[in-house]
Amino acid sequence: DIHIRHDDSGGSTFSELKVPLAYGPSQKFLARLEQQADLNKPVAITLPRMSFEMTSIQYDSARKLGVTQTFKASDGSKLRKVFMPVPYNVGFSLFAMAKNSEDALQIVEQILPFFQPDYTVTMIQDATYMDTKRDIPFILGNVTYDDSYTGTLTSLRRINYTLSFTAKTYLFGPMANSKVIKEKAQ
Repeated sequence: DIHIRHDDSGGSTFSELKVPLAYGPSQKFLARLEQQADLNKPVAITLPRMSFEMTSIQYDSARKLGVTQTFKASDGSKLRKVFMPVPYNVGFSLFAMAKNSEDALQIVEQILPFFQPDYTVTMIQDATYMDTKRDIPFILGNVTYDDSYTGTLTSLRRINYTLSFTAKTYLFGPMANSKVIKEKAQ
C-alpha cells in the first residue's frame, strides 16, 4: 500500500498513484526497461515500480529446539502430532525503482520507519494442520542505492533502492494422525 504524491508549487496534490508490486528479480524489470520498444509498444515498463524475490534459505542452528519435542492437537476424533518445527532464515530483497529521486525517496520513506531493525508479523498456521501462531521477525539488513544517471542526455535514468530482509521462520515436518483413545483399557 505504497503511494507516491506529486505536489505543485502551492503545495496542492495534482497526482497520486499506487506503486505496483510484483514478484521477480530486479534484473527482469531492468531488462524490460532497456529493451527498445517497437512501434506498437510505446512503453517498455512504467516507473515507479517495486519487485521482490526470495534470495536465500539457511538453517539457523542458534534457534534449534529439542528434536523429540512435539505439538499435539485433537478435534475429538483424531489426534494430530508433529515434531518441533525446524528454524530457517529466509532472505528476501525488495527493489524500488523510480525515474526521479523524489519518487524513490517517497517509497523508501514509507517502508523504513516500520523496521527498528525488525518488524514482527504473527503467522497463523492453518487450523486443519496444528492451529498454532508464530511471531516471525522480518529483519532489515541493509539498504543499497544505485543511480544510473551516467550516459547521454537522452538515455533513461533509473534510481534503484534494494532493501535486504531476513525472515526468521520455521518449517514444519509431516504430521502424524492417530485415533483418540476414548475408553480405558481393561
